[in-house]
Amino acid sequence: MSQPAEPSAMGSKALRTFQALVLFVAAIVGGAVGTSLWAGAAPALGVAEGTTAYEIAETVAQFAGLVAPVGLFVAAAGDRELLSWGRPDARQAAIAVGAVVALYLGQIALLSAFSLIDVSPSQNPAVDPSGRQATYFLLMIPLSLLVVGPAEELLVRGGIQGLLTRAWGPWPGIVGASALFGSLHYIGGGTGALAYVAFSFLLGCLLGYLYERTGNLFVPMVAHGGYNAIIYAVQYVTFG
Repeated sequence: MSQPAEPSAMGSKALRTFQALVLFVAAIVGGAVGTSLWAGAAPALGVAEGTTAYEIAETVAQFAGLVAPVGLFVAAAGDRELLSWGRPDARQAAIAVGAVVALYLGQIALLSAFSLIDVSPSQNPAVDPSGRQATYFLLMIPLSLLVVGPAEELLVRGGIQGLLTRAWGPWPGIVGASALFGSLHYIGGGTGALAYVAFSFLLGCLLGYLYERTGNLFVPMVAHGGYNAIIYAVQYVTFG
């Protein structure tokens, strides 16, 4: 006898996977549009390119554009259950804070491992001190906690991982979303760029696991934002 449920199930998996990929591409386009809109508006507002004010506002515009497709998708689909977040309990808050430390220590361990094979991962241009003032790194600390971390987690863990998990289950969802997250960090070229992708993929897997384990986007948001904030704080102290 025929099994009509199987094609239907496969169709649902394919649809959700397609939606996740479209969301990923739309976010990249949205981030580029946000950056472009700011570049057009800055001269009229008297903000010169290359200044700290310009770069901070550009970051906000970029990540607003990055996360916009998630909000549009949820609104259009009427699927508020895709994004699971809320006020954390004491355990979740403790996990989030502990994860910040774990991510930073993980970075040190991974960089040490890469150094053993004489590979240096590419550096994110956002943390490059060249031509920047100390104020930039100071302002990026709260921006990481309030904008960058939350925006990326809403997109990658909330939207993309959420859709892939519905289609294929928790671990395929975590790995698939982390692979796309890693590809966002392909900077430069050669082994350094690939190492940075691998580095981001592994950290993304930890963030994805935190979301799957706690069921609250607040946890990876704080972990991601806090991790970035520590990096900028170190740059600020080093700069000074």
